[in-house]
Amino acid sequence: MNHKDEYIIAAVNRKDPNGWELFYNHYYTALCSFVANILKQQEDVEDLVQDIYIAIWEGNRLFTDIKELTNYLYRACYNNALLYIRNHQLHDAILETIRQKSKEEEEEEEERFYTLAVKEETIRQLYTCIEELPSEQRRILLLRIEGYSWEEIANCLGVSMNTVKTQRSRSFKFLRKRLENKAYGIALLILSWGGGFLN
Repeated sequence: MNHKDEYIIAAVNRKDPNGWELFYNHYYTALCSFVANILKQQEDVEDLVQDIYIAIWEGNRLFTDIKELTNYLYRACYNNALLYIRNHQLHDAILETIRQKSKEEEEEEEERFYTLAVKEETIRQLYTCIEELPSEQRRILLLRIEGYSWEEIANCLGVSMNTVKTQRSRSFKFLRKRLENKAYGIALLILSWGGGFLN
């Protein structure tokens, strides 16, 4: 666990206002995107996510590491989203289908949730790592995520393809060190496919 993760865990467990803003910003955008994918609408998404932060602040739960905290956040958001759907009687047909799901279908739904959570968290981690790169490497990877080809990036930045390849290689080496094996594999898919992977 790096220093930033350690600081976040300490801030959450101690209810430290100074560190709470970092914790909030570290996850907020990714959690909103995750909830919006479940609800398929933007209404009340931010309120649902903020409720999770409030529950952590007001609760007594302590987290041992960043993985436990991350899993808790995504699971809590998932449960809150389903509760929101039930309480507002949205998508009655979907809810009826959920009630009638077989065990196998429930397992498939669980896997879909896990896959979605991993994707959103990996994207968040990827953007965080990209922000730590030197400016030229950062610009190259951000353009790639937006969907530009490597050749288009070279033309856009007015540099040679050799420069792009060199900076890309250095960036990937940095990401490999910073991201876990599975997260790094997904990050490579995102950077290989460009913006299409994020849709």
